[in-house]
Amino acid sequence: MTVVAKLCSVVFMLTALNAIAQNDLITEPTLLYRKRVLYGANLNSSSLGGINFKYQWQKTALLKNGFDLELARIRHPKEERVYGQSDNPKQYTPGRVNMAFFLRTGYGQNIFITTRDYKNSVSLHYNYSFGVTTALLKPIYIDVFKLSQDPFGQDYIATEKYEPINTHTTPYTIYGNATFTRGFDEMSARIGGHFKNSLSVEWGEYPDAFNSLEAGFCVDLFAQPLPLMANELAKNKQLYITLFLGFNFGQNR
Repeated sequence: MTVVAKLCSVVFMLTALNAIAQNDLITEPTLLYRKRVLYGANLNSSSLGGINFKYQWQKTALLKNGFDLELARIRHPKEERVYGQSDNPKQYTPGRVNMAFFLRTGYGQNIFITTRDYKNSVSLHYNYSFGVTTALLKPIYIDVFKLSQDPFGQDYIATEKYEPINTHTTPYTIYGNATFTRGFDEMSARIGGHFKNSLSVEWGEYPDAFNSLEAGFCVDLFAQPLPLMANELAKNKQLYITLFLGFNFGQNR
């Protein structure tokens, strides 16, 4: 038993030394990093997702303050894409009168739950931020079939602002969405607020660069419902709650 115990002790020591060799400390004498910059993209439960930028600075050894900037595409829960009527149809969303983008500018904190002391190790963080949400609303334009007024002329396709209640009430005349850029010159804005809450893990081989995976939720609130859908077809909302999963590239400075 004594021999077995000694052999087990030797194996354990060799295994530990091998693990330490593979995950060398990254706390050798180096610069004191006081600032962090992160940029990345995320997916959310409301639409495809968005892009974000974060700038943080040190408050204490395990706490950083920071500013967040994010642009996200947000949809109404009743939005559903269908195909228009033609041999080569395009998609459009019945009843949707505005496309929404949320521009979030916030202030928050990054709290270190664990630190990343070894190469290829992982640290855990709690994040929160709050601030202003600017809802950018782009009116929807569609392509529709038009009958020629000339008996000898040909029918044609025209681009019109989508009015699902008064004008475009017959789906078989709709070809699909117009070009994406149509309507940007008529964009309007609504101001609200948001609160974002998340957990993130960070990893990297060097102390000045890292990757981050972040998961959480965001709550956006506006004084009035956002007119994304025609009121006669769906109830518009002023409160939006979205889940998100994001990936970031980060640098310590």
